[in-house]
Amino acid sequence: MCNQVQLERYHLHKVDKSFSEISVYYPKTRIILLSVVSVFLGGLIYVFFRPSEPIFFNWFNSLGVGNYLDFIREKSTVISPFMPEWIVFSLPNGLWAFAYTLLIICVWQGSKSFVKYFWFVSIPVLIFGVEFLQLSGNLPGTFCWNDILSGGAGIIAGVITQKLVIKSVGNKLL
Repeated sequence: MCNQVQLERYHLHKVDKSFSEISVYYPKTRIILLSVVSVFLGGLIYVFFRPSEPIFFNWFNSLGVGNYLDFIREKSTVISPFMPEWIVFSLPNGLWAFAYTLLIICVWQGSKSFVKYFWFVSIPVLIFGVEFLQLSGNLPGTFCWNDILSGGAGIIAGVITQKLVIKSVGNKLL
């Protein structure tokens, strides 16, 4: 019985140690996880609280999940009146900008390839470009200065977060 308890404690310690090692020795894992969570949260806000946009929601209908989505969206109408407009309409853009910035820097940091500069420049070009294409009427959607601010904040937060993660592990991402 005593050996059983010791063995269980050893395995629990080993599992706990392995999770902390992933966090410390694999900072890219943190970055990727944070990016996925940001995209997911932005998507939840977009899907559950934004007005139905036919093109976007037709895609869900073609996947056969439209009815489930309609049911959940109907239930979220209880919360909707209390959601500030900037959370519903601009925060998803900021979260996606944050995630994209984290991923691009994570993938290309430390690379000696000239191609990395293309990817680094793609961050503000995509984030701000979409809004200005909407302003010019070349892309469907509504131009919004709050989206520009949210996207800029997401980019800045992504760069700062990347630096903090690197600093917290005391080494450079490879």
